[in-house]
Amino acid sequence: MTTPPFNEDTLSEKPAIEQLKRMGYLYIPGEKLDPQEMEDCERAGRREVVLAGRLKKKLAELNPEATEETLDKAVRLVTNIQGTGLLDENRTFHRQLVSSISIDQDEGAKRRKITVQFIDCDHPERNEFLVVNQFWVKGLKPPDRRPDIVVFINGIPLAVIECKSPVNRQAGIAKAVKDLIFYQDAIPSLFRTNQILIGVNFFEARYGVVGAAPEDFHEWRAPADVTLPMMSEHPAVQEMRTLRLLKEGELGRAPAAQDVLIASLLNKQNLLDIIRNFIVFDTSQGRTKKKVCRYQQFTAAQKIVQRALEPRERKGIIWHWQGSGKSLTMVFAALKLKREEQQLKNPYLLVITDRKQLDRQIAKTFESCGFPNPQRAESARNLYGMLAGGVGQTIMTTVQKFNVEIDKPLSESANVVVLTDEAHRTQYGAFALNLRKALPNAAIFAFTGKPPTPTKRRLTA
Repeated sequence: MTTPPFNEDTLSEKPAIEQLKRMGYLYIPGEKLDPQEMEDCERAGRREVVLAGRLKKKLAELNPEATEETLDKAVRLVTNIQGTGLLDENRTFHRQLVSSISIDQDEGAKRRKITVQFIDCDHPERNEFLVVNQFWVKGLKPPDRRPDIVVFINGIPLAVIECKSPVNRQAGIAKAVKDLIFYQDAIPSLFRTNQILIGVNFFEARYGVVGAAPEDFHEWRAPADVTLPMMSEHPAVQEMRTLRLLKEGELGRAPAAQDVLIASLLNKQNLLDIIRNFIVFDTSQGRTKKKVCRYQQFTAAQKIVQRALEPRERKGIIWHWQGSGKSLTMVFAALKLKREEQQLKNPYLLVITDRKQLDRQIAKTFESCGFPNPQRAESARNLYGMLAGGVGQTIMTTVQKFNVEIDKPLSESANVVVLTDEAHRTQYGAFALNLRKALPNAAIFAFTGKPPTPTKRRLTA
């Protein structure tokens, strides 16, 4: 067994591994998963990037009705993803990961379809979170490549971290991102299932997704006291609370940017939440582009869901500056709200703008990101008809369609959530009054690019 020589990059790699271990990740050194180093290795070769034995074991635990044959079929779907290229394969797998898969299962003389889930997003403790450093992978051509850190959930490689020296800060983080992009061409098999790419050099940290350009790798910021928002671990208790994920006493120093990003992004609950609700494949520019939320979008969407589930204060103002991804924040919030079926009882969403161009733009964003069946109201009569019987629908409209005075509510249901754009223009006058008369018990969240006055509570800045 060989020991890799010391290099400055381990000055960021080792703290990252130790932090993940404190966060509850199992750790295995890379040489123990290298078939060229270990005779009795769980990988048959360096081309195998999915830890198939671990995956099958977890599939059996998560899907007790599945037979041995069904489990083998599910494993093959992960190890043999079909597609026209890396991004297409990645998109196919993401859909299977978050929506589960349906497999024909033979049961004696009968055959029935069975749903198989690869991970349990609602119960993090039921999954295996594993971190491996210096993970050798055989690529399309020599030499073999060795990313610094690979994060596995249930044996599936879902995140890759590239660590660089903290001595040369700016060059280091740029080189980490460059290497992550290079690896996608050199060892594409490792990235077919990937959901998060992270580059760190201790003082700097950036994250992105497969296919992202260097400028699309972003920071993840946290408040000064390093308290980070997340949903309660228990899915039945849907309330936002603040968890102190980093403590200076545990680190023996002030948290660095690398600490903050790993604590925020790879916290088990947050990572599963991001994979399920905060990753989309956008086709609005004529080509497919994978996108992941930025920190302010994650925080705003979480707070929207929290308020929507509260019995009383079911409203808020979201301040977005121009170009900060307001439409995507709406998509992320809508995706998460749609999954709260038990609490909101098959909610229906109403997305409002004040211009036809914006209406078309937001509708196109929802459609191109794969949001299920968004509908645009063609007239006031059409809008009122959908609102009166719109259980489970997602409706796009302009505020001007509320131009017909309303005598009685169209729906008194509390499972209606309104997301209204350009709130400094849409939330005043007769149209807005008709909206409130039509849906008196709706949760209403207003987006604006104009800084709110001190008397108005905002959800994010």
